[in-house]
Order: sequence, then C-alpha cells, then structure tokens
Amino acid sequence: MEPSDCTNEEARPPSRGNHPMPAGPPGRRSRAGCEVAARVAACGLFALASVAGPASASDMTGFLAEKGSGTLALGHTIESYDRFWVGETKVYEPALDEIETASTALYLRYGLTDSWSLIVGAAHVDAEASGPANLEDSGFQDLSVLLARRLWSGSSSGGARHDLVGAFGVRTPTESYEANSPVARGDETTDVLLRFVYLLRKGRLYWSQQVGFDLRSEDAPDGIPLYTEIGYSFGSRVTAIASISQHFADGGTDIGDPGFTFPSNREESLRAGLKAVVRLERGWGLFGGVFDTLDGRNTGDATGVSAGVIFDF
Repeated sequence: MEPSDCTNEEARPPSRGNHPMPAGPPGRRSRAGCEVAARVAACGLFALASVAGPASASDMTGFLAEKGSGTLALGHTIESYDRFWVGETKVYEPALDEIETASTALYLRYGLTDSWSLIVGAAHVDAEASGPANLEDSGFQDLSVLLARRLWSGSSSGGARHDLVGAFGVRTPTESYEANSPVARGDETTDVLLRFVYLLRKGRLYWSQQVGFDLRSEDAPDGIPLYTEIGYSFGSRVTAIASISQHFADGGTDIGDPGFTFPSNREESLRAGLKAVVRLERGWGLFGGVFDTLDGRNTGDATGVSAGVIFDF
C-alpha cells in the first residue's frame, strides 16, 4: 500500500462555540466548542493520527480514505477560560467568572473512491459560566459535511510524497438554539465551506497546511481558517502531533459595539496544540492532547484537553 493511499483527521466539535457576556467591559465568546519504516504500518498509523489531529471537524490534514474504507472517531474535549478578549483587550468579567465547555464529538471519513472522501462531523456541547450570571447552554451543535478530492499527487527526490487536496461542504445547526449569548454553543448559521490542503510525507514525518474560506450566513462575518500540522511516528504504534490553528474574520463587530450580536463579532484566534496517537490492534487507536490559545479577538483565552478513541475500517 502506497503512503498516498492512507486515510486521515479528529473528533472535536466545529469551532463555533461559546460567547462571554457584555457587562462592565462588555463580554466575549470562545469557540469550542487526528511513516513508519514499513510503508504498510506507516499508512495505518498515519490514518489514525490524522483523525486525532485537526482542531475542528471542518479542518483537514489532506489524508483521504481508500474506496470502501474509512475512519470513525469519538472524542471528548474540555476547555475553560476566565479571561477573554473584548476587541483586542483581554478582560475579566466577575459576572461570568470561569466559562467551561465540555463537548463530545463524532467524526467519520469514508472513501467513496480512491480520490473522493466524505467527511462528516457532529458534536454535543455543554457550556456554563460559574459566576453569578448563572448562564448555561446544552445540546447538539452543528453538523459539518464535506466532500474532499485529491487534485494532484506526485513525488520528488529523496522519497518525498506530495498531495494537493480540495474540499467543499456545508456546516449547519442540527437543532435550534440561542446564539446571542455568552455561553451559546454556536452561531446558529448555515455556512458554505471551502478547503485546500497541501500534504508532504517523507519517511516517518508528515506536514500539512490548510487554507480555507467559510461563506457564512446571517450577520456572521466570513472566515478564513488556517491549519498547520506536523506529525512524526515513533516505531509502528505511536505518532506525536503538533499543530497551529488560526482563524481570521472578514470584518464584523467587537463586543460592546452599538448593536453588536455575538454571531456578528469579529472573532479571531491563534491556538497551538500537542497530541499523541497510539495504535492498538485491528484498526483501533487512542488519542489524547492539550491546546492553548495564544492570541485572539472577541474570543476566550481558553486552554483545553481532549481524548478519544479511533477505529479504522
């Protein structure tokens, strides 16, 4: 099996999460909200690792499934923060104190052909603020469905493999919920998603870069999601992954602006993450990781942990 045939991505919810509350300095929102030496072993391990990698169900690493095969992942993430950015100023709001979000996400990638894959993600989110405002929200968030295609594949000297993957799809609420709240589980918008990913693989190492565009509905500003991931396999069972996730908004309001709503905010973030994936027997694997928010605008200064199980079929 050639490395370009490998499957690969994670189970965290789409990153369209919770919003802090305007009070004192008006509040904000945070979004919560996968080669070894032997090529066959490398393919299976990278397949599991890529599922555990991305920061959200709509981020991609560029690995696709073979026809008739796929990957299923179930993950749980807990993130929290007690400070958030109002515009570009970080503040603390006593009425909210700490906001914690727990999410359970299901992720599926399935090979329709050797070049086309279907990617589906959905999540259940529980969010609450510990302060006297006594705000909480719980329920299903959004469903993401993407069709991904390998546009080009090639090799270069030294055994490096190169892939260019494109994807398009939609993200939509699975049920009605209140979006204009500091602890809303999402923005309750239906968005069109476009993704392009470059994937490089050489030996035990892979590196991928995603560039995307989210055409959003209602008064939510369009978004530009960037996702960078590097993974390295130790033997045939363990892969270590480092990632950087960035989100830019095309305009929008700041918390506290006249007439602002949380969905209309210019929410931007920069996050870094580390994960480890362990391959078990018969296609099963486990993953666990941590992430931290390095910078942001109208979003929470959140840190989080995640863990889950992956099955390659």
